[in-house]
Amino acid sequence: MTGEIAVIGAGNGGCAVAADLTLRGHAVRLHNRSPERLAPIVERGGIELQGVAGEGFARIEVITTDLEEAISGCETIIVTTPTSALEHYAPALAPIVSDDQVVWLNPGHTGGALYFACEVERLTGRTGLRLCETASLTYASRMQGPAAVRVFKVSTNLLFAAFPAGRTDALFDHVAALFPTIRKAGNVLQTGLENLNAVEHPPQILCNAGWLEHTRGDYYFYFEGTTPSVARVIAAVDRERLALAAAAGVPTRGFVDSFFELGFTSERARDSQDVYRAMQDSEPNRWIKGPASLDHRYVHEDVGWGLVPWIHLGRLLDVPTPAMSALASIASIVNERDYLSDGLTLERMGLAGCRDGGDLREYVRLGARG
Repeated sequence: MTGEIAVIGAGNGGCAVAADLTLRGHAVRLHNRSPERLAPIVERGGIELQGVAGEGFARIEVITTDLEEAISGCETIIVTTPTSALEHYAPALAPIVSDDQVVWLNPGHTGGALYFACEVERLTGRTGLRLCETASLTYASRMQGPAAVRVFKVSTNLLFAAFPAGRTDALFDHVAALFPTIRKAGNVLQTGLENLNAVEHPPQILCNAGWLEHTRGDYYFYFEGTTPSVARVIAAVDRERLALAAAAGVPTRGFVDSFFELGFTSERARDSQDVYRAMQDSEPNRWIKGPASLDHRYVHEDVGWGLVPWIHLGRLLDVPTPAMSALASIASIVNERDYLSDGLTLERMGLAGCRDGGDLREYVRLGARG
């Protein structure tokens, strides 16, 4: 191993990770499936980093669409794609990643590591992968041009876990050397139930569908798009998430508390426990515009790979999820696809044989059922 780092995905998060690590002195290789996405980065020779993580031009020596070239010999592989893109990357990486390499899903969101491990075992029979995840991305960032990215916030107190849980201590030390703001979680059930994007994004985008389509996202998505009524939908989803965590026997925090701990809102909002106030006081998200259409990861990922696994967990644990289910139904209608069937099910996470919360905890602890 050379200590080099492969960053998989050249979107908002991937460009922020690649630029920041490069400017901090690490040797980074950047991969993306689309040559069109990489072309302006290749032309410039790297990425311009702006914002709170630092300022400067990060010259990246290896920028490639060849996945094997990107990861060969690298000590760490950071997958920064939406978790829904793991449908491509898990089978693509399975035959070429080694058990010596650390694979960090940044983000893992809900069930990312479970799905990835299940696919690697299904395709190769291997269970020794050094696999870990953070609950969300390490940065709030947005592209400012084809080869420039602005970081609005570096997340603090971001939950981290390995799968299986027995590997968390060793992999935490490895990842914390790169990103010291992470915080150790008990297991990937805890990180998966800390997926704040799945709590907020589906209500924010679906409750504003008309405005979003009419303006093509030309409004402040978090600040203007979270009115008091939208905030009440977010709060309803969060109550269901907290009930799931209690039934699964894993600790979690309420949305407003987590939002504050990650550095995204004020003490005033934290003390009020009001979702609307938390969004109005979110300075890092204040100037972020909406997406141009509903064909976006805020639906595909945060419903199909966020709400859907929670809905299926609710059925397993006998926890009602009416708000989550209503949003999944609306998303399926507006985007003309069946998210409940096409999304991340228990079977795809390797959890189909679990009968209760005890089985779930045993599986994430051992990587197998006893």
